[in-house]
Amino acid sequence: MKIDRRSLLHSAAVAAGVGAASWATGWQGLGTWAAAQTLTSAPEDVLNPVEVTGPDAVPIIGRLPGARRMYVLPDGKGEYHRVGSFVITRIARPIESGNTYELTTFAGATGATMPRHAHLASHAAIVVMTGDIELELDGKRWRMLRGDFANIPPGTPHGWVMRSDRSRFALFSMGDRAGAAYVAMGAPADSSALPSGDPKPIAPDKLAGAAMAGDFQLTPLMENPGDVVRISNLLLPSTASAYVLLDGGGERYGGNTFCAKDANTNGQFVFIMTEGGQGPGIGAHFHARHTEDFFALDGETMVWAQGKAVPLKSGDFVQAPPRNMHGFKMMQPYNRFVGFLSPGIFENFFTHGQPGRNGIGGHGAGEGSVGGSAQDQRPPGAPARGFVPPPGPGSDPNAMFRALMMSGVGPDGYPLDVHGPTLPLPPQDPIWTTGPQFRGGQQSSLLLQHGRLLCGGASVSREITPELRRALALKPKAEDFV
Repeated sequence: MKIDRRSLLHSAAVAAGVGAASWATGWQGLGTWAAAQTLTSAPEDVLNPVEVTGPDAVPIIGRLPGARRMYVLPDGKGEYHRVGSFVITRIARPIESGNTYELTTFAGATGATMPRHAHLASHAAIVVMTGDIELELDGKRWRMLRGDFANIPPGTPHGWVMRSDRSRFALFSMGDRAGAAYVAMGAPADSSALPSGDPKPIAPDKLAGAAMAGDFQLTPLMENPGDVVRISNLLLPSTASAYVLLDGGGERYGGNTFCAKDANTNGQFVFIMTEGGQGPGIGAHFHARHTEDFFALDGETMVWAQGKAVPLKSGDFVQAPPRNMHGFKMMQPYNRFVGFLSPGIFENFFTHGQPGRNGIGGHGAGEGSVGGSAQDQRPPGAPARGFVPPPGPGSDPNAMFRALMMSGVGPDGYPLDVHGPTLPLPPQDPIWTTGPQFRGGQQSSLLLQHGRLLCGGASVSREITPELRRALALKPKAEDFV
């Protein structure tokens, strides 16, 4: 059977149907369907892309690469600037992201203040790393602690004040203009050490320079924002509005919780909290049309970076640009990292167009443990929802990735952007070759099993598995990081 791109849009329903039935019919139902598909109008670089090889594929470790490369930055490393009483650390600059996004951390002692402003063209998002932060957002004031999230669409007035000496957050901003403004209002620094002495406001001439250099406009106070309120919202909205989420809030699909979906960012990015216990992980793969970033918060996640095994702990960062091979596995009883994917064309890999469990929360921020749901209930003896591991030791991992690609359609109308290696893998660190995790056909079984635990795979399981529930019970409390 041959289908062109237009009919592929219709075939998404078929793919979702195959995935929804895969727990009953076995993985081969999805694999057989995918193997039968050939596309007549999708570009070759969409259907059969090839990974980056040679020197350009080798990850840069420990420093900013100054180019769009795969790289790893330990916590606290990057480009430093003093901005008033803040120290900002630029973790991803336009030159590293291909001018698509920026990532900057802000650290400051009690009283450090960023006045109310707006980015007229840049969508931004904040996640708190440590401390106690007062965020003014769209006319309201919120108290934010570790793991809390804010979505800031273009034109939204916002500002912040650090309310403890351990306060630090990460600011993701789209495009290449917001970072230029923050750089213009400060001065280069040699380290991330905070300025000494009492907090000082950012000078008016520096703020004016920021408005000239980048996307930054001071905004007047239109009405009294009222008292500071501790964030309690757990529900992910369905529009591109300004909102805040309590740690654990959002739309959950197994071990992945969306803090922002395509509908919240106009397709520019998706923002996912991935959490869980120790597991076999996701083997080497790549994406051809979007960047995937890993920003660690808790535990230890081992990232496979072109054969190198790189442990990520809190504050560590990895960028995997298009066509760069990567993988990961979680190492501790509880682990959590931010997945920042831009553009947001990969959302349907996790959701297949089906709703998740929105607003149920997650243990660790004072709202209690993850709630139960009728969605978790199955008849006695029924198999768990999610992928069924492929039968037999000879299963082909790349056939599995092909099946994953063909199991749904992204908003661009093309198959899902996930691909297995097309060339022999490079020499690998022993941690990736000892044990059964990534050997031949066993990779398929373990990867699919782990995929079910994390996100349910093609059948979009929303259940909180016993393994995930045990991990979530170990999630640190936000108050412990103030």
